[in-house]
Amino acid sequence: MRYLIAGAFSRTIPIFEALTKYKGTARILVYDGINKCVWNGGRINRDIVYNDGTINYYYSKGVGIALTFTNDVIDLDDEVGNHLLEKFHKEGNAIILVNRALREYIRKNYPKYELIYSITGMGTLNIPLQDIDIEVYHHLESVYDWIVPRFEHVFDKRADELDRTKWEVMVNDTCIWKCKRFDEHFKAIAHENTLGNGYSAEVEECWIKGFDPDIESRQAAMDIDIEHIDKLKALGVQSFKIIGRELDDHTYAGELKRYLI
Repeated sequence: MRYLIAGAFSRTIPIFEALTKYKGTARILVYDGINKCVWNGGRINRDIVYNDGTINYYYSKGVGIALTFTNDVIDLDDEVGNHLLEKFHKEGNAIILVNRALREYIRKNYPKYELIYSITGMGTLNIPLQDIDIEVYHHLESVYDWIVPRFEHVFDKRADELDRTKWEVMVNDTCIWKCKRFDEHFKAIAHENTLGNGYSAEVEECWIKGFDPDIESRQAAMDIDIEHIDKLKALGVQSFKIIGRELDDHTYAGELKRYLI
């Protein structure tokens, strides 16, 4: 059993507090997009940098660190990206990504990392799952250690054909159900990082007019309750992902408490 939780360097206060209270036995990793690396995706780059004090604290607690290199466009010669790969190359750490060339590069040169296929790469798959999507999942199973599925696929009947032991399921996804702009939106965010642009609410915030994720995500069943987690465990799921880097510390502490404490 493992949890991957957001905000390794941007939400340290609630994470440190949660780690001091956590009495479970699950393996924990924390993740973030740092140092304005152009490989980052999922969110537009902020002024978030690593520091050795925080890194050493996590390691002292047996907590791994994952980097969100989920940009679909990757320049393998990028200096910052390669520096970060060197810095965090350690057993128990992970890279979240979607780019094939980066995956092959890391497998060859940085074999200690676990590789996680990001949900941001799932935007072209059908809902519900079709034959072609099953083939995509089977391929991902063969080349990645973990796969983050689209929420809409989590309880899809055809997912019984897949290896759920490789799944890392988001428990508090705030995206709209069956979002038709999912792939387009994440690629636009990644493009901002490629260009080195600063934060833009117009690009990063939800593109669906009138959608309020703070209210409607729960109505649309995009959050997973504890009973759902138990059901997924019974189906073979061994890893769960808590998002929330965009939240304030108090609200995020509530999310961590809900799932970890």
